[in-house]
Amino acid sequence: MKRLFSNRQVNSGLLILLFLGVQFAVLPVGMIMAFTNPSVTEAELLQRILPVQAASFLVGTILAIILGQAHQNKNRIELGRQTDPLLTVVWIIGGVFLAYASQLVASMINVNLLGNPIESENTTQIIDMIRTAPFMILVVALLGPILEEYVFRRAIFAEIYELFPGSSKGAKVMAFLVAGLVSGLIFALAHWDFTHILIYLAMSYTFSFLYVITGRLLVPILVHMLMNGIVVGLNLLLGDYMEEIEELQESLGIILKVIFPF
Repeated sequence: MKRLFSNRQVNSGLLILLFLGVQFAVLPVGMIMAFTNPSVTEAELLQRILPVQAASFLVGTILAIILGQAHQNKNRIELGRQTDPLLTVVWIIGGVFLAYASQLVASMINVNLLGNPIESENTTQIIDMIRTAPFMILVVALLGPILEEYVFRRAIFAEIYELFPGSSKGAKVMAFLVAGLVSGLIFALAHWDFTHILIYLAMSYTFSFLYVITGRLLVPILVHMLMNGIVVGLNLLLGDYMEEIEELQESLGIILKVIFPF
């Protein structure tokens, strides 16, 4: 009897379920805390919940890595040609610049053409959370990127990519575009930030491109970690100057809009 799902698909499904479990792990804990102590304030509840959230991300990331090591039936991205160690390092460094460039372009389009705010509410909440509990920087800059890349690149992007068989350039481009779009939309949904959906799509395509071009999941993981770490560092160290930086970005967007009135 033919199996309905392959080992690879089962592995990907487990990664997705694991991610959902990590995301919603704090809900029952928070409800119990609020029910047993009705007088607790929102700030106090947040302080009590954050250690639980950090622990759930730690456990989830460890389990994702274990599942990843058990990923014997690899997808065609990882079965293809992989870059050598030196070129892999080059792609990691270049990937950071590529990710920031694509994010900048997407941000300017998002602000100047779509009229959305520069500042992301999700980023603001993350920075406030780290200021409340500094240990959460490990979740944002280390654990989160690992878990998210296992889920959004290997479990979602790669599985959709597999749905488009064919070795021609056209088939691969179509597979990349569709898989990147779907994984990017789900990525935005997971962060519950739809006003910056264009930026999430840009990140999805950038990380997915790095995954496909190198054949190594490690590359988008490290680029994602570096990006998150740099963003958090800049916001914490240069928080007083971020408004000026945002104004500069707005001015640059206006200049480009005058030069390229599309």
